[in-house]
Amino acid sequence: MDDLVLTGAAGIIGLFCAAIFLLYGIYSIAVLIYSSAISGQYSMVLLILGALLAVGLLYTATGVWLQKAGRI
Repeated sequence: MDDLVLTGAAGIIGLFCAAIFLLYGIYSIAVLIYSSAISGQYSMVLLILGALLAVGLLYTATGVWLQKAGRI
């Protein structure tokens, strides 16, 4: 039972760490977009939004491919 509790606690700590990193990344990107828009660097805003769109499309394409392959 002690190993199960230890493994569960480690998993929860890992999930919290991943959530903190993810939220920090979202915050950093939002601040970068905001500061670029305020300073008039619209090309940077479009570049960041394009990169986010490309990542989202690749994530979706990977999911569709795995579903068609029968892995998920």
